[in-house]
Amino acid sequence: MLHVTTLPTAQSAGQFDFTGTTAIVIDVLRATSVITTAMANGATSVFAAGSIDEAWAEHRRNNSVSLVCGEKDAVKIEGFHLGNSPLEFSPEKVGGKPLILLTSNGTQAIRASMKADRVLILSFLNLEAVSRVLRRTNDRVVIVCSGTNGNFSLDDALCAGMLINRIAAEDSHLCDLSQALAGFAAAEKRPPVDVLNRCFHVKYLRNKGFADDVTYCLSTDAIDIVPFWNHGLIVSGDLNANSIKP
Repeated sequence: MLHVTTLPTAQSAGQFDFTGTTAIVIDVLRATSVITTAMANGATSVFAAGSIDEAWAEHRRNNSVSLVCGEKDAVKIEGFHLGNSPLEFSPEKVGGKPLILLTSNGTQAIRASMKADRVLILSFLNLEAVSRVLRRTNDRVVIVCSGTNGNFSLDDALCAGMLINRIAAEDSHLCDLSQALAGFAAAEKRPPVDVLNRCFHVKYLRNKGFADDVTYCLSTDAIDIVPFWNHGLIVSGDLNANSIKP
């Protein structure tokens, strides 16, 4: 029987016991959309950094062949090669390269989930690809919504609810928040870009000049890959063979 627990923020994940679970990390705007896009465009791996110092240390450990990417307050960190806009992560820029990513919410949620048996990366872009994997399992699934600076975020919540509706059967056990998000998503017949038009994070990014990012990140089922955590890095490929915790 599938058991689904949903956590509302990256901070709440820090107190959760992930033993024996599959963690699904969501940061629609924009880290998990960036990771999914980067992997689809040929990046070899993504290292989720915890700080600027750690990001540069990892860059040096890779003999400086990696690209250091990320944001603070939505804007590219000074000195980094790329920011946190998925539209920057073109095949020409990231193909064949390892990436190091530091973001305000998403990479923190990924790091908080590392004790799970496996960690999958979810966005609207690869919703069906992740759903297809989870429909083949009876795992204890923990959905980690990254949130926005410690606050619940509607964009991650809608993505979580849509995932639950695609994977849950009648006998599945859903926590209260999972049930609420599944009901919310089921009641909405509009595309995510319309549902989330007044969402705080959507308005924030648009005001920062990232309206095109919002439109892109709220596109559903555009990419057919599942990035996953493997021995310290996020990669894509044979999920069943390689999705092993470090």
